[in-house]
Amino acid sequence: MYQRIEFACATLLLVAIVGLVGVAAVTRVMGAPIIWSIEVATAMFVWLVVLAVDLAMQQDRHFGLSLVLDRVPPAARRWIEVANIAVLMALLIYLLYYAVINVPLMHKRMLGALQIPKSYIHLAMPVGIVLWLRTLGVQLWARMRSPA
Repeated sequence: MYQRIEFACATLLLVAIVGLVGVAAVTRVMGAPIIWSIEVATAMFVWLVVLAVDLAMQQDRHFGLSLVLDRVPPAARRWIEVANIAVLMALLIYLLYYAVINVPLMHKRMLGALQIPKSYIHLAMPVGIVLWLRTLGVQLWARMRSPA
């Protein structure tokens, strides 16, 4: 269910970004540019990337190096994957601490022409890290329970 919600949000963000950039291009040609279009498209793109990374991780389609894993027996491969996921989760927990601290610091800074707090964009990092930790936790549990 979460994957469908994330996919729907990512799709809506992509459609909104493409639509906004298209409208901004047309209005610029007509001599009445939308001055806030780049800022809004950038903010939406940050959230789109966060969701897209989580969706890719859920489907094991994220970038990874399998050169070593392809050359080891299945039991060793499983434990290398478990160790890799554990290290990634530890790093993400470390980054989550600083991402959470950063959000309120950015609330006082305003985003260009719109004059909305930059914390709305910076909030994407803690939300994304929590999503990634959830995905990695599920993968870790699955790998730990799978037979060698």
